[in-house]
Amino acid sequence: MPHLKKDKQVKIEVFEGVTRITLAGGKDVLLARFEYKKGSRVPPHTHAYEQVTYVLKGKQRIIILCEDRKEDFIVEEGDSYLVPANHEHQQITLEETETIDCWSLAL
Repeated sequence: MPHLKKDKQVKIEVFEGVTRITLAGGKDVLLARFEYKKGSRVPPHTHAYEQVTYVLKGKQRIIILCEDRKEDFIVEEGDSYLVPANHEHQQITLEETETIDCWSLAL
């Protein structure tokens, strides 16, 4: 999908109050915008690829289980973070939030 017009971007609710809009994707990378309603949660999960997130607006609590510790921090507009491959992580939305997320799907 080398070119995806705005009116063709797929929008789906992935969890209650959490919507993903696919912006672009290929064999090895995926770019998406997420919209989170206040109080929504992305439950603990893992995936075999890295994830990078940039916060467009809002505020979330991010919890990432690393090898020997738990990272627990708040992100706000303009912040970004990385989730390493195969690390359990979750998100708790403290106020209405929008993010841009990118995944490296190459394994």
